Amino acid sequence: MNGQPQNPPMRGAFSPIDQQQQQQQFAYGNSYAQQPQQPYQPPQPGQAQPPNYDPYNMFAQGFQNNQAAQLGMQFAGSAMNAMQENVQQNVGRYVSMHQLKHYFDVSNIYVLSKLQILVFPWLQKSWNRQAQRDQTGQVAGFKSPREDTNSPDLYIPVMGLVSYVIMIGLIIGRLGVFHPEDLGFTASSALGIIVFEVLLVKTFCYLLSVGSELQFLDIVAYSGYKFVTTILVVLLKPWAPWWLTWTSFFYFGFALAFFMIRSMRHALIPESSAVMGVSVHRKRRIHFLFIIAMMQFLYIWILIQYKS
Repeated sequence: MNGQPQNPPMRGAFSPIDQQQQQQQFAYGNSYAQQPQQPYQPPQPGQAQPPNYDPYNMFAQGFQNNQAAQLGMQFAGSAMNAMQENVQQNVGRYVSMHQLKHYFDVSNIYVLSKLQILVFPWLQKSWNRQAQRDQTGQVAGFKSPREDTNSPDLYIPVMGLVSYVIMIGLIIGRLGVFHPEDLGFTASSALGIIVFEVLLVKTFCYLLSVGSELQFLDIVAYSGYKFVTTILVVLLKPWAPWWLTWTSFFYFGFALAFFMIRSMRHALIPESSAVMGVSVHRKRRIHFLFIIAMMQFLYIWILIQYKS
């Protein structure tokens, strides 16, 4: 009837309208899939960037929102802390960290003065170490290298060892015969000489009843000073004439031997040896100190040998 409202036609599963919409969606999907996916390219230096563009801030925000990344960083931090504590505990069994810091307490003035003493030991007049006293006035050791030039340190030996290895690498590289394993061999040989000398000195100290006058780190420091004079000979060897090289070898050898005698004399041959009852081993200690000094020539000769 004309007066009654007519219901809209029912659309079935296969009505023309639905088929038309599905064809449009299918065509749109195909057109999107056919478009090549362009990889992300960072903006070029001359290209305009959007305002407030900060890639580092975006990375930081993304990292903060990533719980897995935060958990990984916490785990890595815990592992590093545990490793550091383990290293400190193992090192603390043999060497006190407080005592180790004492040997690295240096200043620029001390380093320059020590290098001058190593090169020109004949100019040094006083070789006695200054004692460190506590609040009660009792002797509690020796002053740090920063406060006493005659105090041994580990900063110069460590830097000297590293400089020596690098110098040998540069020289054999200039000669065209460099290989990466040469650095490891040079460092191993240098450390082997230090270990041999330290063990030799400790053995003689035990046989000659040398107590706490000569500490273990003192021996390591005195043994490591040879790299300073060795570097000077190594620098002259490739370019200087043979007579100048041998002259520098004997000069720095005598300089190092004189330095070792005067520096270690206070521990091996103290002035109060007759009072303390050590006079029995005094002559043997003098011979031992002379052997240590003369062996510096052998150490320097071994260290200046490199592949040519």
